[in-house]
Amino acid sequence: MSLQSRIHDVYPKLTPSEKQIADYLIAQSDAVCSCSVQKLAQDCGSSAPTIVRFSRLLGYSGFPALKMDVMLEKRNETMDETHDIVENESASHLIRTIYRHRLNTLEKARELLDGDTVEAAAEAIEKAGAVYLCGNGTVCLDFVQKLCQIGIRAIYTAEQQILMASLNSLQENDVLIAISYTGEAESVLGPARIAKEKKALVIGISQLGKTSLKHLADLMLFVPMEANMNRGGAIASRDSSLFVCDAVYLSLVSKNLTENKKKLEMVKNRMDQE
Repeated sequence: MSLQSRIHDVYPKLTPSEKQIADYLIAQSDAVCSCSVQKLAQDCGSSAPTIVRFSRLLGYSGFPALKMDVMLEKRNETMDETHDIVENESASHLIRTIYRHRLNTLEKARELLDGDTVEAAAEAIEKAGAVYLCGNGTVCLDFVQKLCQIGIRAIYTAEQQILMASLNSLQENDVLIAISYTGEAESVLGPARIAKEKKALVIGISQLGKTSLKHLADLMLFVPMEANMNRGGAIASRDSSLFVCDAVYLSLVSKNLTENKKKLEMVKNRMDQE
């Protein structure tokens, strides 16, 4: 995911001083490739620690990672061929558009996904007494089914009142997976607050930026924001969130591959008998 795309995703929530840094990075991206953090801070009227914090806000480990990303981007620039759909667009053209949009979304999601955080999430789920899920229904249903198939005690309901009641059983060694594209949905923030009160671990999945969910989560996995296609946000949220959950699931499966293969085979055999 390009630096410009990352900045675009978080820009509305930036402070005036952060916007000043963001504006400079977009306007002077060529200069970023060859300057130090001290020189960049001087040029955009900021400080070196602020530049480092801003880099981390964008999902980088620090300024060197941001700088490396800009250099790679300059070397491998590609055109984004996605666009808004128009009235009476042909089905064949829509198919191509959807295909390109999905590829673009998944590529951005891949670039945002941090391997260490994925492994940490998988390890936490493996050790949890129970895993509760809340948020995007399609994604939660898919993930809870996969977790149950490998013997993880996973709990999800689309009924908010039942979900809140079930959280009375939440224990300190449990995990809550909160999935919200905006990171601001109260249906996700409410359970996350309860989990924090009960000292359970919270794994958040939302778009990049300073969201309320990010402040509540112990581990954050980010998805990109899309706004260049009708229902683009909903499409990107579903596709990229499924991708993130699949990455965590496969990391979890691989930790005990032989045993988990046996469990999956047993599930398949039971389904074949029905």
